Amino acid sequence: MSELEKALDNLFAAYRRLCPDPEVSAGFMPRLWEKIDARRSFAFKLRLYARGLVSVAAALCLAVAVFQFSSLANGGDPVAETYLDVLRSDNPPETLAYSGVISSDDNVSGLDVQ
Repeated sequence: MSELEKALDNLFAAYRRLCPDPEVSAGFMPRLWEKIDARRSFAFKLRLYARGLVSVAAALCLAVAVFQFSSLANGGDPVAETYLDVLRSDNPPETLAYSGVISSDDNVSGLDVQ
C-alpha cells in the first residue's frame, strides 16, 4: 500500500469515528424532519409565503391580460374608428342644439348644402 492510500484510509476511519451511522428505526425520518423544521427560521417561512403571493399575483395579472385582449377582440378594434365617427356617436346633433352650439334652424344633417 502506498502512503497516499494509507492517508486516505486514516481519513475514512476518522470520519467513521466522528460521524457514526444513524440509528435505523421507524421514527428516523419523522425525527429528521422535526430537526430540519426546527432550524427553519421565520424569515424562511416569510420568504416561502412571499413566493406564493408573487405566484398568485402573476397568475392574476396574466388572467386580467387575457381577459382584456379577449374583450378587445370581441368588441371590435377601437383604433379603427375615425375621428368623425367618434364625434358623431358621442355628440349627436340633437344634443348640440340644446347646448347652444348650433341653432335649431341650422341644417343638422349636412345633406342640404347650397
